[in-house]
Amino acid sequence: MSSRTARFFQSTLFRSTAAAGAVVGGTILYLDFIKPKKKPEIVTSYRPLKKNYPVPPSREDLVKNLSGDDGKKFDVLIIGGGAVGTGCAVDAATRGLNVCLLEKTDFGSGTSSKSTKMAHGGVRYLEKAIFQLSKAQLDLVIEALNERGNMLRTAPHLCSVLPIMIPVYNYWQVPYFFAGCKMYDWFAGKQNIRNSTILSREQAEALAPMMDTTNLKAACVYHDGSFNDTRMNATLAITAIDNGATVLNYFQVDQLLKDSKGQLYGVKATDLETKKSYEIKAESIINATGPFADKILEMDEDPQGLPPKEEQKPRMVVPSSGVHIVLPEYYCPTTMGLLDPATADGRVMFFLPWQGKVLAGTTDTPLKTVPENPTPTEEDIQDIIKEMQKYLVFPIDRNDVLSAWSGIRPLVRDPATVPKGKESTGSTEGLVRSHLLIQSPSGLVTISGGKWTTYREMAQETIDYVVKHFDFHGKNIKPCQTNELILIGGDDYSKNYSARLIHEYKIPLKLAKHLSHNYGSRAPMILDLYASSDYNKLPITLAADETFTPSHTSISPQNSLSYQSFDEPFTIAELLYSLKYEYPRTPVDFLARRTRLAFLNAREAMSAVDGVVEIMAQDLKWDDATKEKLRKEARQYIGNMGISPKKFDVEKFTIK
Repeated sequence: MSSRTARFFQSTLFRSTAAAGAVVGGTILYLDFIKPKKKPEIVTSYRPLKKNYPVPPSREDLVKNLSGDDGKKFDVLIIGGGAVGTGCAVDAATRGLNVCLLEKTDFGSGTSSKSTKMAHGGVRYLEKAIFQLSKAQLDLVIEALNERGNMLRTAPHLCSVLPIMIPVYNYWQVPYFFAGCKMYDWFAGKQNIRNSTILSREQAEALAPMMDTTNLKAACVYHDGSFNDTRMNATLAITAIDNGATVLNYFQVDQLLKDSKGQLYGVKATDLETKKSYEIKAESIINATGPFADKILEMDEDPQGLPPKEEQKPRMVVPSSGVHIVLPEYYCPTTMGLLDPATADGRVMFFLPWQGKVLAGTTDTPLKTVPENPTPTEEDIQDIIKEMQKYLVFPIDRNDVLSAWSGIRPLVRDPATVPKGKESTGSTEGLVRSHLLIQSPSGLVTISGGKWTTYREMAQETIDYVVKHFDFHGKNIKPCQTNELILIGGDDYSKNYSARLIHEYKIPLKLAKHLSHNYGSRAPMILDLYASSDYNKLPITLAADETFTPSHTSISPQNSLSYQSFDEPFTIAELLYSLKYEYPRTPVDFLARRTRLAFLNAREAMSAVDGVVEIMAQDLKWDDATKEKLRKEARQYIGNMGISPKKFDVEKFTIK
């Protein structure tokens, strides 16, 4: 190369370097000195607490909406108040449709309250998708990963990110599991919440000292979402009401009403509290009853819309029972879950921190029929204990099982492909957890299957279908709004909301976290109820063995706000708030679903029954016979939630 050429290249390189330096320097100058700075986070996340949320209509006012002017017709009538049913109600109401939802018992009383409490894509489905070359499984994973991000965004107070550790006991499995975790991240795309990583044996042991690390080689960690399922369900119901929907629990659909052409135009339903019957008309009817979808389909097959006289085997739903147990917090790391990727029968099992306890499960037992109130068997409980014991350095005490429950997993198939008499279920292994949307000749739209994580997309697909196939007489219907809609309690909420409660009310951290993570920005109203309620003048015995006087101004060992008189997250103010804003109608509604006490510690919930009955009776005007009936029902329900036989008198439904 000539000297002239060399000088030319040197000159060009110098100019290029200078230009690049100028660009970098100019960018730094702009970003650091010229571009306006964002406001400090304290300005946006530490605003004064909002306490003036309006009181929703009473149940009596909602019932009046059913018997208005003659000829009144709802645009959409939804049967079923679980995750998908209430999700459909929110979606339809926010589009401007006139919505009615009827739930036979309480919101989320079935499958929707008995999940694994995870907003997740499903690592096991990803493994099946890859090794079985199943597009259906892969589509489910991608759909659920996308909806996981939506749940974390639209209900930030109820959903949080949870790291999950996979212990690896063979060297060859380390790259295998880690590759699976990274694919899980990759398929999440922009919705990925955090990147997977590998921990050494020493790191895993430090994070999980209760885990047996004798033969541990490493641990892979991926991330999913954790949430409070029934709090989410109740929040969806009151969000729908807040947007104008008529949402009612304890309303039983007795008959589907059909015209002379066999087309549906409404339902006949009974208010189970007053026993009054209503004829409710609607342009479209949605069957969102989850595991009980076949019950409504059977009514639809009858020319008169009546249920069959004899029990039928399900044709659409292939029921499977999943059991979970709850243990004290020392059985698992407080900030990280554990995943058993290969149990003795080929399933996966989770051990997760949840609400200050440890949730373990689930089993998978095929059923021939769908029970109204499934209960866990002692064999199911022992199966989970046996599986969990493989990972622990100390023995599991059966008396440590605080609660247990059984939920029905609604795996589905097209009923048109299942002739009557051929309903035999067999194994559920080959069924995908995707959902199914069908319309019958009468016009009944049925949505079933799926899982909690995909509830919003299932609701959107259902309402999209209804809008497209039914005539709403020129009504201006908005597109789906739920992708961005913040659910009640999530507005004005930030992850440090508990600090705001502590500064305002001078309460302990444990109570502040409990209220903020379960009620979000509505928590201040609960704390204010102490000051305004007559109950702060009277000693009342509830979840604790001691008597205390609720007050947010005085601190004492007997004050429930101090949390020194009992361990479980339950306060009288939550009951008062729930009665005013969340429509509980029985003690079980409150103890199991508005709060999660029965799911967290059945023995403590049992001791709280009498106090809850007394307070609810004053508010709901129960007579002595009603009080005794509901007291007995609550004890029976809680008594079937896995309390050790050594601790529970099954004849008297009392703790020994």
